[in-house]
Amino acid sequence: MGAWGFKIFENDDAADFVAEFENSGAVAVADALDAACSNPDYIEAPDGSVALAAAAIVAAANGKSEFLSEPAGTALRTVSNWQALSGLKGKAIQAVECVSGPNSELMELWAEAAPADAANFKNELNRLRAALR
Repeated sequence: MGAWGFKIFENDDAADFVAEFENSGAVAVADALDAACSNPDYIEAPDGSVALAAAAIVAAANGKSEFLSEPAGTALRTVSNWQALSGLKGKAIQAVECVSGPNSELMELWAEAAPADAANFKNELNRLRAALR
């Protein structure tokens, strides 16, 4: 059974992205952010989850680390090109907007969840959005 929670890194796709980030650094983050908005017709849940994780890493590189899981925080401290993440703030904001839009499978899945869980997830997105501004 996969992980599923309302926090940014409480799903398998986001947790798995940490290893990709460790290996490729800012390139992995930029690619994940780009993928979130590359298909305006529909954003698959895995792409959305990974994009939110990438956006949380960008927020952390800009001083807002409260969204990171412990492994993601460790990865951020060990990646050599983390300074390049600061320049991805605009892409991160755009990715959060795409993932939280009407063409997002992730939003559809949360709409089917318990109302309190869905509200917690939307609150987490709003907090991430604010942290990136």
